Amino acid sequence: MRVRCSTTFDITKTGVRHNMNRTKFPFLDQAGAMIRDEAQWTRSRNQQRNWETLMQIISLRTLPENISTPQRDQDSWSFEFDVPTPGSVANIAGPLGQLAEDCQDVPMIVGLDETAGSSPCLAPGSNVFFTVVDP
Repeated sequence: MRVRCSTTFDITKTGVRHNMNRTKFPFLDQAGAMIRDEAQWTRSRNQQRNWETLMQIISLRTLPENISTPQRDQDSWSFEFDVPTPGSVANIAGPLGQLAEDCQDVPMIVGLDETAGSSPCLAPGSNVFFTVVDP
């Protein structure tokens, strides 16, 4: 099953994962942003942290496959992934109900590139959405 996840949180996949190393400045992150100082590194790292948080939540129930890179569309970010065992993310609420339930109230980092005023926590149906793209 192919699933799309959309969110109003900045989940730009930057690839900035490790401790800051000033000797590596300047460098381009995976999203193409030039990182020249600690503030830019922190912003890029926080975008990556949000991406990692969503991936960890999804990975609680399934091992997502064929994960696309998050794309920004005005005020939201979205990506798609395959769920090899659809029953693993379903519950009484629907085929993706368990994913939505697992996201409820998980803290996210704000103050990045998001423009929509949002709670600092995931809220399914409000600032994070899962939809089946291809059953």
